[in-house]
Amino acid sequence: MIELDTIYNQDCLEGLKALPDKSIDLILTDPPYGKKADKGTNGFGAAKNRRYAGGWDKEAPPPQQVFNEMFRVAKNLIIFGGNYFGNMLPTSNCWIFWDKKGDIAFQNPFADGELIYTTFKKPVKKIVFRQQGFITDSKDKRYHPTQKPTELVQMLIEQFTEPGQIVCDPFLGNGTTAVAAVKTGRHYIGYEINPDYFQICCDRLDDVEESA
Repeated sequence: MIELDTIYNQDCLEGLKALPDKSIDLILTDPPYGKKADKGTNGFGAAKNRRYAGGWDKEAPPPQQVFNEMFRVAKNLIIFGGNYFGNMLPTSNCWIFWDKKGDIAFQNPFADGELIYTTFKKPVKKIVFRQQGFITDSKDKRYHPTQKPTELVQMLIEQFTEPGQIVCDPFLGNGTTAVAAVKTGRHYIGYEINPDYFQICCDRLDDVEESA
C-alpha cells in the first residue's frame, strides 16, 4: 500500500523497490549529474555555493537500476538534465527545452537553457522561465544552487497530470516537487538521502501545508 503525501530520508532505490508497478502517475525529478559542480566552474560559483548544505553534487549519477525502477513504477516521467543520462534512457519524442532567458548568447557564464526528458508522445516543446544563476523570476527562497523554480515545476505538473494524481520525486533535494504538488492539488511521494536537505523539505512542506 502506498502512503501518500509522505517523504522519506532514505536512498530512493530502496523506496522505489517497495512501490507497485505503474502506481505513480508522474515521476518528476532532477537526479545528480555527478559533475562536481559545487567546486565552481564559472569563476564565481564556488564561493556562493558554500552557502548551501554540503555535498550537494558529489554523488555519482544514479545507476541504471534506479532508472529501471522509475520506469517500472511510473506511468510517465519528466527528468531534468536528461541529456546527462542518455545512455540509460529510452528514446523520447517529447523533449522539453527550458529557455532560461539568457541575455547574450555565448557570452553568458550560465546555461541559456536546459533539456528535460519526458516519456510523453508529443512533439518537442519549449517552456520559458528566467533563471540565470542567482538571477531568477522565481519567488522562492534559495536553498540549493541548482534549485528548480517552484513556478516552473507547477507548470509541468499542471500540464501533465490531473488533480488528485500522484507525483513522485526520487531525488527530492530541497522539496520543490512536493511543494508544487501540494500547491496544485496533487499527492506526493519523495525520497531524499541527505539529512540536511531532508530537513529543509520537511520545513518547506510544513509551511505550504499550513497555508494550503
